[in-house]
Amino acid sequence: MSVRGEMAAVRLRPTICEAVEKAAASLDFTGVRALRVLLHAGASAYWPLVKAEPAKQARAYEATAHQLVERWDGQTECVADPKASALFREMDSEAASFLALCADRSGTQWLEPVDAIATYAVSVLQGTVLRWLADCNDETTLVVLDDLVSSLATRAVEV
Repeated sequence: MSVRGEMAAVRLRPTICEAVEKAAASLDFTGVRALRVLLHAGASAYWPLVKAEPAKQARAYEATAHQLVERWDGQTECVADPKASALFREMDSEAASFLALCADRSGTQWLEPVDAIATYAVSVLQGTVLRWLADCNDETTLVVLDDLVSSLATRAVEV
């Protein structure tokens, strides 16, 4: 989110992992159906954290955008911004850990490299949060999160 690390300081993983573990303990089935339940549990744990501090979320986007404007001002060569790209790599890593946990607990495996799937998920979530900050439309957000879960579940098979 922010190149200054505001969101990096908020570790979402423990909250999300607890939700996944609790959901996994209640399941009496495995496979892609279980994976969907666990992915939903994680998304359901993530979203209230975002909604709890909208100003902090907006400041994180603002800081990132400001850093990128300064980086691109007067530059035409496409070179990654080290701070912003490092932050996205951290978010991708957290998402990959979440996806690996869900696959492990559901008895599934990803059909694509988990890092690539994580990058996709983070990109969708970044856009979703920014959209929600603009319109506060919870219904749209829930539809997008549900679609994300559905999309992710198509990228896994039962082992």
